This record gives sequence, C-alpha cells and structure tokens, in this order.
Amino acid sequence: MFGEALRLGADLADELEAKVSAFGRWLLQAVFASDAAAALDDKTKNPVWQELVRRAGGPTLRISKHMLYVAVRLAAYDKRITDQTWRGLDPGRKELLLPLREDRRLRDAAQHVAKFNLTQTKTTAYVSELLAETGEPVQVRLTAPVLMRRMAKIREALGGAAVLKKVRALHDEMDVKERQALAGEIDKVREVLTAIAREVRGR
Repeated sequence: MFGEALRLGADLADELEAKVSAFGRWLLQAVFASDAAAALDDKTKNPVWQELVRRAGGPTLRISKHMLYVAVRLAAYDKRITDQTWRGLDPGRKELLLPLREDRRLRDAAQHVAKFNLTQTKTTAYVSELLAETGEPVQVRLTAPVLMRRMAKIREALGGAAVLKKVRALHDEMDVKERQALAGEIDKVREVLTAIAREVRGR
C-alpha cells in the first residue's frame, strides 16, 4: 500500500507539473507574443494579463495568483536560459529557484541543485542562503491552511491546564534572569501573533 501511495503521488506530481508547464508556455505565446522580457516585467500593462491576475483565485479562474505567476515565469526563463541543466530540472525545483530572478543566478543554482540532487526542502534552504548573502529578503511561501495549522499547533502545544501547571512549577526552578528572558520571548511572540491577527482581520 505504501509503495502504491508513493507511485500515485509521483504520478500526480508529474501530471501537475506538466500541466503548469504547458499552461505557462501557452501564456507566454498567446498573451505575451513569446516575449520573455515582457512576461517577466512586474509592471507590465498587458490588459489580458492584468485581467487574469485580477480573476485568479476566483470562480472564473480557479488557480491562485502564485500559480499563475509561476507558470508564466517558468516558461519565460525556459526561453531565456539555454543551459541544459536548467532545462532538465523538474518544474517543482525550478519554482523554488525563481526568487533568484536573474538568468545567471538561476542557471548556476540549477547546476548546484542538479549536481547535489537537492530535495525541494534543501533547495529552499539553499535559495534562502543565496538571498541572505546579498541581503535580499527571503520570500515566504504561506497559505491560509498552512497558517491555520501553525496556529493550531501553537495552541495545542501551549494551551490547557496541564501546561499552566508545569509553567507554575518552572517558575520556582528558574532564576531571575531566566524568568526575565523567558518573559521577554513570550512578549515577542505575543507581538508577532497580535500583528498577524491584525492583518488577518484587515486591521
């Protein structure tokens, strides 16, 4: 059963990646007249593209804006980067390299990922390291369900009478500096959660 689940999962990933790639190639050709530079322009005024972005995630275009951008950018970079390692890399890991944005960096990163056969998780970490080296902000991939699960895990780990009882016991075990340090970290977490709640509620 486990082996079958792995096989079916791999088939699903292949099918999804193939369809995203095909959609991106179509967008590049039909919407941007095969102009890769125009497709990669964040400030493009292309009316068809703007309308697609507006509708993304809605009832008439049930794919996210993120997926829309990924599809067309993969197609655009495939047109611009002729390196065979980039061309041969699977779309899933190519997507993770997109924050690098520049052709040369994408090509070099693809060669590194292929050479060491990095997993998606390790590819994400590698890209974060490259961005940190140049002081660029690390892009966060976050969806509503993921955020909901993270909040639930925090609540489940720290909520309840048993945790409070243990915290009371810890109070007597810690010295003053430890209590102050821990209280400071709790205040920081509270500030983060308050800011997230503010954004979720729309301020």
